[in-house]
Amino acid sequence: MVTLHRLDRQEIREQLERDQFDVLVIGGGITGAGVALDAAARGLRVGLVERRDFASGTSSWSTKLVHGGIRYLPQLDIGLVHEALVERGRLIRRAPYLVEPLLFVLPLYRFNRHPLGLKRTPPPGLAMSLYVRAGLIAYDLLAGRLNVGRHRRLSQSEVARLAPLLRRDGLFDAYAYYDARTDDARLVMNVLLTAVRHGALICNYCEVVGFEKQNGRLVAAVVRDTLDGYEFAVRARVFVNATGIHGEEVERLTGDGPEVHIVPSKGVHLVLEREAVELSEAALVLPETSDKRLLFVVPYGPRAILGTTDTGMGPLDEPRADDEDIDYLLEHANHYLTRALTRRDVVSAYAGYRPLIRRGLAESTAELSRSHVLVEHENGMVSILGGKLTTYRHMAEETVDRIAFRLGLPLRHVTRRLPLIGTPGLAKARPGLERLAAELGVEASLPALVRAHGVVAELVLQQIAEDASLGQPVVPGLPYLQAQVAHACRYELAQTLADALERRVWVMFADWEHGLPALEAVSAVMARELGWDETKRRQEIERYRQRVFSLFGTGRGVAERLALAAQATGSEGE
Repeated sequence: MVTLHRLDRQEIREQLERDQFDVLVIGGGITGAGVALDAAARGLRVGLVERRDFASGTSSWSTKLVHGGIRYLPQLDIGLVHEALVERGRLIRRAPYLVEPLLFVLPLYRFNRHPLGLKRTPPPGLAMSLYVRAGLIAYDLLAGRLNVGRHRRLSQSEVARLAPLLRRDGLFDAYAYYDARTDDARLVMNVLLTAVRHGALICNYCEVVGFEKQNGRLVAAVVRDTLDGYEFAVRARVFVNATGIHGEEVERLTGDGPEVHIVPSKGVHLVLEREAVELSEAALVLPETSDKRLLFVVPYGPRAILGTTDTGMGPLDEPRADDEDIDYLLEHANHYLTRALTRRDVVSAYAGYRPLIRRGLAESTAELSRSHVLVEHENGMVSILGGKLTTYRHMAEETVDRIAFRLGLPLRHVTRRLPLIGTPGLAKARPGLERLAAELGVEASLPALVRAHGVVAELVLQQIAEDASLGQPVVPGLPYLQAQVAHACRYELAQTLADALERRVWVMFADWEHGLPALEAVSAVMARELGWDETKRRQEIERYRQRVFSLFGTGRGVAERLALAAQATGSEGE
């Protein structure tokens, strides 16, 4: 029987205020989660605070890929690609239920001039094919023994089977290569839960608003609970700034000037019906855009994800997918597909900011490296900023190595082989999980449960066994269950409807109606778990509605927003 300790946020907050820590991690995205796990796994006393919910920023706005970054090869960022490919292989082994290999179809067309962002390429034909294939060979070799599959050339019939809507006119060659797919928000959550298993204390909705110093060195962080306004101090020997695009702000809170310049780059993704792109077992690379980038179309559960853009910044806390972003993605996709995508195919759109580091005179954000930077400040803070979702473990290991050196501890690289929560015992548990799911009538949701939780899915199923109502789907047509909402409240510190429906399960973006019809049922579950009264429950429902309309401008998909705009102007739109 799988067991987890219920997480009581009030108790955690009291313990953060009471105890002394070796390390306080500021930031609950994938970077902070990785640092917390690495430090806790080495036996350090670790606390982590996040000013909003875990994974509520950049870490949940990705293309849902764990990949080497094939577009960085033309930039000759060989070190980053090698690091990412090795970490990709490790992640597949440490959390195979959550990070799964995925085939990518890469077509080459006669009208391509800069496929994969190549600055200089031979004319289309044999020379260009050899040029691209050399890059794919390098991609495989850089992964070494952790490679998940070798690239190969595809025949016309294979292309037709894997990507039936891919246009054939002008297509002169195509290749298949491998990367991996994940649920980014769940990856963050499961890394954090693994850290908790090793003794870390984690708390969301706790914002660092200042620091206490002695003799020029940081000795405590002043933290404000954003849910009730309570302020308290957390004392630690080392403070880690892992706040991504907000890294400079946290550096300024120490009273010293920032040493790292962050250039936020907005990436927008569209969520489509999978049937609209007819992809099942493979993802699709759209090899060239007008700004010399590439796009991906990635099958993701019952949906597909199209992205991403690389544009300038706007409001950092509430990034938006503008109409121009949506049109850009649809226009470029339609350049390669035989069935034209319109806004009526767009279930939702999401946007986030990459924390790129400005080091030189790159002309655009697309040319900035995704490498990370690690800075040890004179006041005692350590900042780990930039980087990629894929490379979080290596970034964390490097950070904790610096901390260990500072604290006079031996170096121990324990996370290279440390499985994430949900992995140990999964193969043995699968038959039992299948039997239990069948008995409870939720066998259709079991694959999604296992992909999210691994062997911990047993605990979710046990909640249904105790309360049959929790076996109901959150929304019809998607695999998520009410039991996952209860589980998120008990064991994952979900505090709001958005925590549950935006990150613990992916209803807000995968559902045409963004989860709005489910609010009564979901809020009732959360009220029971978290002790909300009726006033609080109604406030949460209204807050969620406001977020949906703020993000999407409508209660049902991008097409409805367009229709409403057309009605207002008396015009028609596609």
